[in-house]
Parts: sequence; structure tokens; C-alpha cells
Amino acid sequence: MRTKLLEFTPNRPQKLSLLKSVGWKLFLSVLGGTLVGLLCGSYLFYRELVKQSKAELISSLEVQAESLEGSFRTFENTAKLVADAATTLYQAGERREFVYVDLIRRSLQTSRLGTGLGFGQPPEKRLIIPERKYAYPFAIREKSGKVIAKGGDTDPGDFQESYFRDPIKAGKPIWIEPVRYNETTVDPPRIFVSTSYTLPFYNNKKELLGVMALDLELGFISEKLSKPVMRDSGYFVLVSPQGNLIAYPPSPQLALDLKPFPEINNYAQLWQKINLKLKSSSENTGIISWQDKEGKQEFWAYRKISNNNWILLASVPKWVVIGPLLRFSVVGTVLAAMGASAVLAIVVFLFVRRLNRRLQPIMDECNLLAEASAKSEELMNREDEIGRLTISFYNLLGQVTVNEKRLRKEMEKSAQAYQALQEAQAKLIQTEKMSSLGQLVAGVAHEINNPINFIYGNLPHATNYTQELLRLIELYQQKYPNPEPEIQDFEEEIDLEFLITDLRKIQSSMSMGANRIREIVLSLRNFSRFDEAEMKDVNIHEGIDSTLLILQNRLKETSTNLGITIVKEYGNLPLLECYAGQLNQVFMNILSNAIDALDKFRSKEEAETHNLVPTIIIHTELSPDNSRAVVKIKDNGCGISEEHKSKLFDPFFTTKPVGKGTGLGLSICYQIVVEKHKGDLRCVSEVGKGTEFIIEIPVYQTKPVSKIY
Repeated sequence: MRTKLLEFTPNRPQKLSLLKSVGWKLFLSVLGGTLVGLLCGSYLFYRELVKQSKAELISSLEVQAESLEGSFRTFENTAKLVADAATTLYQAGERREFVYVDLIRRSLQTSRLGTGLGFGQPPEKRLIIPERKYAYPFAIREKSGKVIAKGGDTDPGDFQESYFRDPIKAGKPIWIEPVRYNETTVDPPRIFVSTSYTLPFYNNKKELLGVMALDLELGFISEKLSKPVMRDSGYFVLVSPQGNLIAYPPSPQLALDLKPFPEINNYAQLWQKINLKLKSSSENTGIISWQDKEGKQEFWAYRKISNNNWILLASVPKWVVIGPLLRFSVVGTVLAAMGASAVLAIVVFLFVRRLNRRLQPIMDECNLLAEASAKSEELMNREDEIGRLTISFYNLLGQVTVNEKRLRKEMEKSAQAYQALQEAQAKLIQTEKMSSLGQLVAGVAHEINNPINFIYGNLPHATNYTQELLRLIELYQQKYPNPEPEIQDFEEEIDLEFLITDLRKIQSSMSMGANRIREIVLSLRNFSRFDEAEMKDVNIHEGIDSTLLILQNRLKETSTNLGITIVKEYGNLPLLECYAGQLNQVFMNILSNAIDALDKFRSKEEAETHNLVPTIIIHTELSPDNSRAVVKIKDNGCGISEEHKSKLFDPFFTTKPVGKGTGLGLSICYQIVVEKHKGDLRCVSEVGKGTEFIIEIPVYQTKPVSKIY
């Protein structure tokens, strides 16, 4: 039969064409994935470049805004300095008008930005220039740069204008909305369009002296902003909070005509969006994508000027920002795809050729095996390497099934060994913890006990001696009511009456403190039971009280957290025959878990929110047949879900964060209660209604129940 198969196989094709090979499919798959990856990478790269370009736009806007703010600060400081100078002259007693006119003239000559400067005193209370009711000394700069100053009375209506009344009402410097007016002081008269920085100034009695106003022509601002935003494109726009144009370099005349910004193009909605963004965000800058009425796509960056709440805008066509980036990304992607295709084609060709050489012996053997069954014949009709190798898979499948069964058996044995290892580890940790804790507590109790016994034993003698000395002093005072002056002075110096009263209080406090320390030492010794390795009769109430004393620091109230209320409902229990130290460990673990469950509700805000007073109730009683002592420890925390309750006593199961719990506490408790004491430990809990652990311990482990009473 073997000979016949060998004679038949040469009739089958032994080699595969490249187009029908798995390598061709691999090439197309990898190329497709590469192209998708390139496109995604190019898109992300493009997005990042756009973000960088937007950051460049914001940076250009910030530079221009900071330059404007610097110029405005200089402008404001000039007005403040002139107001301070006028106040100084007034305080020096100067009341001549020409002196203030000369001050205004010289100040405007030194101001690089101002086009007009002056101040008006309130007509109702004329302090600076008393002889003039409507005094308004001012100076104005002509187109040639010459400064003209003038005094005398002005139009009474000027004192009702906003540039005079608004600063007084505000009680602080303000910027006035730009106005357009005809100035007749200059020759020839001409129209000015300017804004003013106005500020009220006062004397040392807080009386209003006048309102100083420094004018700034809008033409200066338009000239300062007449530069491209980025890449020699775009323009800046400055708008007042009311929406009036202050500077508009594309058409400066619109700003001089005080044209509202929302009336240009279709910018009404754009202006609404900018104001909404500024009101709803703490940021004073941002970018909005916009399309004007001609369909042009634009980026509008905005920034609030801190001096006067004016808004600086920067408009750039989208193609300036995105166009170069898009061309760069597309060209880069195409070149990368072409390079990847060429390299991948070479790699796949070499890979397929080498693959065919390596797989040829296997495929020849597969051809022989395919003659063995109809299924093999069907699979051999496939025209790629995978189809030929499928035969080998069927041959291996039977062996894999056998090995899988064997592996499952080994895994079951490993699981049992792992469970035994966990239990042994838990017991080892329990032993180490109990040994270390017992040694520590017993050592501390021993070290404290000796000195406190000395103090406690000597306190009664010290008290008696003190009382006798005080009695002696009282006898001296009775027999010698008028002692020597030196003794009287010393009594007053040490305040003898207070000293006697306070000394008795100190003795009482010392006695109470010594008693408290002795109680703590006794509780520590009761808790450790370090010398009790065997079962003996103990009072479990003492063990619970000792555990609570050790946990007292976690129970007490702090500045931020409420204290945990402990309610003791102790029944009349006989002495229990048990391992006292191990039973104390059970109380420690369960009470610690209860405190952990209540910690999240102990902050005063959480307690008020949930209307909850953190409480732990400890209830003890005898079972109905008097054979078991029952201890119930209940908290009013968040409770335990049904899913977790079934795993509570599993070793290493914990719901606490990593590093907060080992998952061994309740498992050890279960071993101590159930295995060591032949008792019962169970949990009753419902989410949102707290948790209760019920511990049942036989009263006697070795004695018959009939001897209980």
C-alpha cells in the first residue's frame, strides 16, 4: 500500500504559484494594515500640526495683546502722574489757573500717545480754581505735533457728559467708550475720534478735586495693529465691550466712523459666540472657526485686554493655517505608502520563496497522507500552504485530546496543592502575628507595670505627707495670724491660697492618672494572654473590653471625623474554656473590619448627608440550651453584597485597596472559631443596612455540659 501511495504522489502539483500562495494574501493584508496605520498616523500628525498652528495663532495674538496692554499701562500711568501732580500743587496751596494750564501743556508734550489732556473741577465745589465755576484747563495736540493749552470757562454741559460723571460714579479710573467730535481749538478745526482714560482725584480729606481725562486717538491703535497676524496673512481687530470698532486695519475708516463690529459681514453671531465663551469660561483667550457671508473659512482668535476689557481679535483664513499642513500630510502619506509597498513586496517575495522551500518536505508528506481518506482528498484540493498543512493538524488532534485530559488531571492536583499551601500560609501568618503581637503587648505591659506600681504605691504616702504639711501651715496661720513682713511678702509672691487649692487638685489628678494607667496595663495583659498557650476558663467580656481599649485611638472623635459609638449589651455569661489570646484576635479582626466599614461615613459632611451616627453594638448572651456563648458584633455601615458574602471566609479574599488588607483576617477568624473551638461563625448583612457577625463558642471544650452549673 505504501508503494502505491508513493507512485501516485508525483501526479500532484508540488509547488504553488506566487499569486495563489498565502504570501500574496499576507502581502495584501499587511499592505492594507500598513496603509490604514499610515492614514491614521498621518491624520493624528495632521491634527497635531493643526493644534501647533492654532497655538502659533494664539501666541501671535498674545504678543500683540501684551504690547497693547503695555502701551495702555504707560498711557494710564501718564494720566495718574498728572493727577498726582495736580493734587500735590493743590496741597501746596496753589490756586492759580495758569499754573495748572502749564502743567497740562507740559505733561501732554511728554506723552507719546496722548492727543488731549485736561481736567474739570466740579462746579458745585470748586477747590483747585475757586474763581472759575466751569474751569476745565486742557491741552490738545495738533496734527503737526504742536501742543495748544487753554484755560478759562468751558461749556457747562461738559460737566454732565459721561467722561465727567461716570468716573465720579464709579469712584475709580475708567476707559470711556470712543466718541467722535469736532475740535474747534485747533487751527483749522478738525474731527477727532478718540477714547479717554478718565480718573477722579481727591485731596487728603477724600474730597473730590476733579476728573482727569487723557485722550487717545483711534488712529494710533489702528496703526499699531496694522501688521499681519501670521505667515504674512490675517489682520487684527480691536472691539469695545459694547461691540464698537476701535481698530480695524482692513478699513480704518470704519473704526473712525465708530461702526459696530456685529454689523460688518455676518459677524453678529460670531460676536455673540465670543461673548458667550468669555462669560462661560475662566480663560480670557480662545479660537473659533467661522465662515463669512462669502463662504470663506476663517479662524478667529480672541483675547480680552485686562486694562479696559476691550477684546482683541485676530482673523486668519483657514487655508493659511491648514493648507500647508494638509499638503505636507498628503504628500508624506503617499510617499510613505509607496515606500512601504516596495519594501513589503520585496520582503514578502523573499519570505514566500523561503517558506516554500522549508514547507515543501512537509507538503509532500501531506500529499501522501491525503490519499488515506476522503476528508484528506478534499483538503488537498486547497491551493495554498495552509490547506496542505491542515492534514497535519488532524493527525495531531487525537494526541492533543489525550494530552489535554492528562493536563486537566494535573491542574486539579495543582489546585488542591495550591489550596493547601494557602491554608498553611494563613496558619503560619496567624501564628507569627499572634506570637509577635503577644510578645509586644506583654513586653509593653511589663515595662509599664514596674514604674507605675512604684508611682501608685507612693502616691498615698505623698498625699498624707502633703496633707500634714498643709495642716501644719494652717496651725501656724491660726497661732500667728500676723507673721513677719518678709513671710507675708513671700506668701503673696507664691499665692499661698491658690497653691494649697491647686496642690490638692494635682494630687487627685495624679491618683486618677495612675489608676487609669494600671487599668490600661491590666487590659494589655488580658488581651495578650501570652502565657496562656493552653485552654483555660476566661471572662470574654474582659477580652472584648481589652480589645476596645487597644482600638480606642481609632474610635475617638477628631477635628474632622465623628467618634464611633460603642454600645455594650453584655449578658450574664459564665467563664468560657477557650484559647483566650486567639479569641481576642477574633474580636480584634472583626472590630477592625467594622471600624473600616464606618470610616467612610465618619466625616461630618458624610454623616449629615446619610443622617447616620457611626455605631457598633456588641451583644452577648447564652444560647437557649445554655451550651454556647453567643457574641454579636453589629455595625451600621454600608453592608456587604451577596456576591462578596459567599467569599468572606476564603483565604486572601479582600475588597480593600491594594496594600490595605491581606484577605486573611476573616479566614483566620473562621479557623479559630470553627476549627480550634468547634464553634460557629456567620455573617448577616444587607447592602445599605450594616453588617452583623455572630460568634458561637461552646462554654466548655473538655468538660461535660452538665457541669456548667
